[in-house]
Amino acid sequence: MKQLVLEKSRITQEAMAIDPSAIVFEEKEEERLFVTVAKPLTDKKNIYDSIYHHYCCLQDYQIGATHSAGWMIDTNKVYAEDYLSYDYLYTKVNPSDYANFTIKKGTYLVAYHSAGYSSIEQSYDRLITFAKEHNLTLKGFFYEDILLDELSVKGFEKYLIKLFVRMDT
Repeated sequence: MKQLVLEKSRITQEAMAIDPSAIVFEEKEEERLFVTVAKPLTDKKNIYDSIYHHYCCLQDYQIGATHSAGWMIDTNKVYAEDYLSYDYLYTKVNPSDYANFTIKKGTYLVAYHSAGYSSIEQSYDRLITFAKEHNLTLKGFFYEDILLDELSVKGFEKYLIKLFVRMDT
């Protein structure tokens, strides 16, 4: 629990310095994730079921989570403007834990969204537009890291979400 509080405090402090209108390049090292399949977000029940299943799996495997669960969606779905067909939920884990997916080392295009999930497609559109204008090829998955959640802000419409996607270099 102490590690969770320390990590949440660190993330919150970093998030307060972020310019949500910026699109930046970020060099990422390899990261290990535990992922579970997500149901299409067609209704609240599917959202709840996906999150519940993910956290049950974390508990079953005794995986300690120090981050909020994130969402993954294939780049092809985003290009097709199918923003609600998430593929997976993920939690960052140590390599020795039950990692079943790896975020590859490389250059990632990053945008931040500060208006919650109801308008997240706007930030996806910003990333796609930026990539097209700069002749960048995006590949793999878009990742959504929730930086400020219900432990940091009041109301999901105030969440700060980091969106990032790998660029083909």
